[in-house]
Amino acid sequence: MDEHQKRNDIERRISLDARDWIVRLTSGNVSDADLKRFKAWRDRSPEHRRAFEHERLFWQQLQGLDVKPVGMPPLAAARPSQRALMGRRTFLLGGAATAAAAVALVAAPSLQVWWSADFTTAVGDQTEFPLPDGSVAILNTDSAVSVGYRPGLRLVELLKGEAEFKVVPDQDAMFQVAALGGNSSTNTGRFSVGILDGIATVTAAEGCLNVAGPASPSAMDDFSIVSIEMTANEQTVYARGEAPRPAYAADAEAVLAWRNGRIIFEGQPFSRAMAELGRYVPERIVMRPGIDASVPVSAIFSTAEAFAAVQALAKTQGLSVRRIPGVMLLIS
Repeated sequence: MDEHQKRNDIERRISLDARDWIVRLTSGNVSDADLKRFKAWRDRSPEHRRAFEHERLFWQQLQGLDVKPVGMPPLAAARPSQRALMGRRTFLLGGAATAAAAVALVAAPSLQVWWSADFTTAVGDQTEFPLPDGSVAILNTDSAVSVGYRPGLRLVELLKGEAEFKVVPDQDAMFQVAALGGNSSTNTGRFSVGILDGIATVTAAEGCLNVAGPASPSAMDDFSIVSIEMTANEQTVYARGEAPRPAYAADAEAVLAWRNGRIIFEGQPFSRAMAELGRYVPERIVMRPGIDASVPVSAIFSTAEAFAAVQALAKTQGLSVRRIPGVMLLIS
């Protein structure tokens, strides 16, 4: 790694540390020891002080909050939940025929997912559950998986949403997560798979991971299938029917920040950020034509305050949000 790349990595890490301090200081539960550690970190170097001021300005702009830690609204952690079946959304579109048709179009695929799922989460919830071999799956908001273990293959299919998997070793059975016609496989390790807007994102956090496709969920050792190898802090994406893209560097802990009730955007396109926030609210997010969806966004939000985050993010682009409860959020 050359000196320029090293410097970029150091600056990025300092920036992430600054964001973590923003979250702690706005948690509503900061001890004297926490404040002492923060001041020591901030005063360690001019770079730390500049990074904190930069992130504080972002927070002030995006959240519209007083910059003083005291009195800021707390950032609540995401709530754990047990399996929630069939009751994840209520559509309140009235009795008109067009409204009923809209409900049918949206609800039919969801019903099919829930019918096939073994474990699900409702909007805004998370749940953790053990798999038959002792591995663990953690489902993020509005997610669903099915489990199909068999001799020689520990198979889990992500039907929608996002999940992290902590895989225990088993040399006799590969652990495989199928999603959108691609398979992510390992014998041991930790990784996440997410589906958003028809794109699967796979992030390796620990160990080695093979991502292959397009393939059937149970396909194994088929050398005609395109595959890539990933190690910790690498990521790939693919669409249904396509091979995985070459792996690239990613901060796995930032990707998995949702486990601690946070969502982090680092230069994400505005439309992508809104789509991600949309997973944490019960309404569908709709943007009027003409909005520049490619504007990069950098911010940190609480998953428990997703609607406020949508409003804050829209405000940075000079946009407003109209809420039709249970139906949609219209950004214009």
